Amino acid sequence: MGMMRNFLKAIFATALAVLVIGACGDAGPESGPGTLTATVRSPNGAEGSAVVTFFGEGIGNVTPLTGRVFDQRRGDTLRVVLVNDEGGELSFAVAVADTTRPPSGLVLEVADADDRLRSTTAGYSLEFRR
Repeated sequence: MGMMRNFLKAIFATALAVLVIGACGDAGPESGPGTLTATVRSPNGAEGSAVVTFFGEGIGNVTPLTGRVFDQRRGDTLRVVLVNDEGGELSFAVAVADTTRPPSGLVLEVADADDRLRSTTAGYSLEFRR
């Protein structure tokens, strides 16, 4: 009987330790400055270029991850032109004041890999990853 009680105590202590350690685990991303990866999501597949505008404070520099990136800042608005000469994914890195709060943005214009403007930007979106 004593061995069984000790065995049950050991199981209970182990289970309690696992629960406590699990509760102290990842509480989610921490707020603070950093870099996000931004990708134009297309309903049409590979794209050649896009014009994107971001709004708000705390938006820093942009750097290309695929192709080339050109940007122009006016106040709290940042316009970004993405060009991928071979067609494909349009991605770039953007520095932000708080990586838990991606900037607001719009896809204004898109051209396919043959430089033909898309007739609409419906279905396009921006995806941000840490």
